[in-house]
Amino acid sequence: MRILKILFLFVSFLLSLNLTIGCASKKAVEHTQDKSAAELYKEASLMLTKKEYKKSAELFAQVAYQYPYYEWAPKAQLMEIYSYYLLQDYDSVIPAVENYVKMHPAASDIDYAHYIKALSYYEQIDNPHRDQSYTHDSKAAFNELRTRFPNSEYAKDAKVKLEIIDEHLAAQEMIVGRYYLKKGKILAAINRFKVIVDKYSTTSHIEEALYRLAESYVFLELPQEAKQYAATLGHNYPQSKWYKESYYLLANNNKRNK
Repeated sequence: MRILKILFLFVSFLLSLNLTIGCASKKAVEHTQDKSAAELYKEASLMLTKKEYKKSAELFAQVAYQYPYYEWAPKAQLMEIYSYYLLQDYDSVIPAVENYVKMHPAASDIDYAHYIKALSYYEQIDNPHRDQSYTHDSKAAFNELRTRFPNSEYAKDAKVKLEIIDEHLAAQEMIVGRYYLKKGKILAAINRFKVIVDKYSTTSHIEEALYRLAESYVFLELPQEAKQYAATLGHNYPQSKWYKESYYLLANNNKRNK
């Protein structure tokens, strides 16, 4: 998984840690501070390898904020974020990312920070029957990542995640639309199904949405509108089971009206 690439940040640090600690400094005070920060970073890295994510987050935070001029302080702040993510403490990830972006807007890993933020929302998406605030937040975050960093190595995965998110949102619209249809609230149902046609036409729910629109207009005794959606369904998805259903629906409706 690409997200594990971040582990190389501290692995590469550990490989050179002895040299970092052993190098003489021009000033004794700077040398003492650097050594303290280095040891703290090493301990935090060790906690991460042991999967003690809460402790590693705390230690990385100490490096970042107690030694802000230490050369590895920005990396420590990013590793703090990563530790929170592995801990699934998403409430801590998101503000930490926002702080990192504010402090290091030109950092080479800024796209990764945005990616972690988007994933933190994404991981909290539950099911289409519940509130979709996290789904919308995740979509906004992934879109921001793709817009700001189109050449990022994370942009491709963001595209895949956005497709999954649209499937999720379309499913939620379909669930609500069916509910309204069952309750006889036809206009409310139509509005939901039209959202799928207008915003989520590339999802797997488009075929049923077109059928439900045809069905809804049959209920409203508006056969021309029903035929329009059935024709769109047949033109684009001639092999769909929903097109066959719409054909029988309109045929039976014509018989009743004769």
